[in-house]
Amino acid sequence: MKAKGTASGPQILVVDDEPAVLHALELVLGHAGYRCVGCESGGRALQILDGPTPLDAALVDLVLPDIPGEQVLAAVRRLRPGLPLIAISGFGGEAVERQQDLEVDAFLAKPFAPSALTALIREHLGCRQT
Repeated sequence: MKAKGTASGPQILVVDDEPAVLHALELVLGHAGYRCVGCESGGRALQILDGPTPLDAALVDLVLPDIPGEQVLAAVRRLRPGLPLIAISGFGGEAVERQQDLEVDAFLAKPFAPSALTALIREHLGCRQT
């Protein structure tokens, strides 16, 4: 699988079922120097996670059309332990309350500023132990 963008920095799995949102996330992260592997479904995310694609972080929408985002989060923890994991959702209040239960490193409620996303990614990549 080829990452989108021309950046040569860390590679991030980006999962969002809304094509326009996915594209915007890829643009923001690409401009910040990250490579993105984007997908619009939880099923495709699971295939990527179970494959050889190197990843440095994951950004996962909690509401996906095929499987619950929580299942994708659990798969990240199982298949890629230690991978920085950020959950995003337009249904912020409930997800914020459940952040600890979701076992994510961070949560962003949509809409969010591009700078908030890139700062969070930088923060968690800087903390990653390799």
